[in-house]
Amino acid sequence: MRARVTLALVVAISVLVSACGGSTAPSAASPSGSAAASATALQVVKVRSSYGNISPANFAPFAAQEGGYFKQNALEVDLQLIESGSKSMAALLSNQVDIANLGGTETMSAYVGGADVVATALFVPVSPWALYVPASYKDPSDLKGKTLGIVTKGGSSEVALLACLKQINIDPSKDVTIQAIGGVPALASAMIAGAVYAGPGHPPDTTVLTKAGFKVAVDLAKQKVPATDNTMVTTRTYASANKAVVQRYVDSLVQAVARGKKDKPFAINVLKKMLNITDEAALGETYDFYVTAIFPLYPHADVAAFIASRDSLVSTNAKVKDLDVNKVIDDSYVQDAEKRKVAEKP
Repeated sequence: MRARVTLALVVAISVLVSACGGSTAPSAASPSGSAAASATALQVVKVRSSYGNISPANFAPFAAQEGGYFKQNALEVDLQLIESGSKSMAALLSNQVDIANLGGTETMSAYVGGADVVATALFVPVSPWALYVPASYKDPSDLKGKTLGIVTKGGSSEVALLACLKQINIDPSKDVTIQAIGGVPALASAMIAGAVYAGPGHPPDTTVLTKAGFKVAVDLAKQKVPATDNTMVTTRTYASANKAVVQRYVDSLVQAVARGKKDKPFAINVLKKMLNITDEAALGETYDFYVTAIFPLYPHADVAAFIASRDSLVSTNAKVKDLDVNKVIDDSYVQDAEKRKVAEKP
């Protein structure tokens, strides 16, 4: 009788352990420390993250926050605006944030300046910019002697403006004055107010510019000029010490963009909250332009795009001329996410 009780007890314990998963070893993590396990099996990690502008280019981290993907991947993300890519980069280098979402141009400039930075994802691999000019504009000679606006010095808007001027044979050092306004919406407002004659723009601000009578003189977006307008950047020191965390962050962004491409109402709500606008036409244009057309499903840190941006950046930062861009990018996280088909996960 006692043997029967003992046997029954052993069987019961075995069933209980099996039901709880205690008899099965946890699945091995991927070589890159990917977040393949569920969030319930992971320790929640706090991450301080920043973005440099109120721009749809920063859709991915906002959507990851709003869609619960950071939480799903056991991340508690403090996402904060630090106006301008240069200030956002400074915050990263001073350890005020762990991850920054900013331009590849700022990343390369920081690297050649001795900073320990690395771009792990590229969300805007083609230039979204077009040069907008007032209705009175007739030909490139109208730009001569005028003040043109950009968002920040050394940023993607300046690189785009210089590329536009080159196409229409305007010398930026002799023919025009270039003034940094600070902020994409602020640049559009300055153009409409006449504080600057013309400048680069992209949705949703181009909707406002068009209504105000501005028109396109050069369209880099339509030409699909390679660019690095929005990258996910961290320091190699942080990435080395927190490889699994960086992977989970990348996974979250990939999942968020994938949902945005399939779920337009979700994406529109994210854009509305992020950009603080209610104009449905502008929101729709922004969604079609960025989410469906520009954002890649897997945001690989494309070498060709970085080379193109580096070559454009030379005119304002000669130090990047001989930069091997492979030293400032690490595509392994996105490669890992694609290998595991993260974009297909709910």
